[in-house]
Amino acid sequence: MAVIIRNAGPGDEPAVVRLVREMAEAEDDISPVDEHYARHFLASPVSDVLLALDDDAAVGLLSYAMVPGLFHAADSGLIETVVVTESRRRQGIGRQLLQTAVRLLEEAGCAEISVSTGAANEAAQKLYFKVGLTEASVLLEKHVGS
Repeated sequence: MAVIIRNAGPGDEPAVVRLVREMAEAEDDISPVDEHYARHFLASPVSDVLLALDDDAAVGLLSYAMVPGLFHAADSGLIETVVVTESRRRQGIGRQLLQTAVRLLEEAGCAEISVSTGAANEAAQKLYFKVGLTEASVLLEKHVGS
């Protein structure tokens, strides 16, 4: 069966939590995300989650937000998280998720679309280049709180 990409909604919180935690584990990290926060994220008017489903099972996820951008006087699309469950990687699911997100953000009028990844994550960088993203800046961040 073909993978279907759709927006996440009520009832999808367990799948969202499972996939985000799987991504964190793969990076030897822990995500505090729970169903309550997933519900909060999904209810936000500026953020959304795309799910990749195969036979009703969630096999991938992409989260994004649209934020106002003063410089461009238009919204910017920020792709936050992209994860494909380990057993389904390298099958084009990540590309489908990214292509869908880029299309949606372009249709929404975003002036720019960005994503960040670790400097050593060459596979992700290669995928981002394939969907039309280019290296344009350096991301600096500070993690606050626990």
